[in-house]
Amino acid sequence: MIVARDLKVIDVEMALSLINGYESIYQKIIGTFMENQKDLVETIKKLLPHNLEEARRLVHSCKGISKNLGSLPLYEVSLKLEQAILDKDYKLIEVYFQEFEQVFRDVLRDLTKIQFIN
Repeated sequence: MIVARDLKVIDVEMALSLINGYESIYQKIIGTFMENQKDLVETIKKLLPHNLEEARRLVHSCKGISKNLGSLPLYEVSLKLEQAILDKDYKLIEVYFQEFEQVFRDVLRDLTKIQFIN
């Protein structure tokens, strides 16, 4: 059983619908994301001035996992940021990166509020 209250950018029901309701898989997705992506914002920030392709790859990967987490806001801002990077539109990169950073932090905060009870 999943208990989640006051979530800002995560839709648990949407995430579960994508994985046929398997709560154990959702728990693994969250755990893996929290462990492997906790430094993502700082990594992208360091890459943006010098390595747009690697920054784009990381944003693209985040976009891919965002729906499995249940976060359409993270998906949408990742999509915008990835396109700005592809276009090498530095003004939009700055705007969307700031939005990405905030939504990403909101996702991390929301994920810590999700409890799995057996």
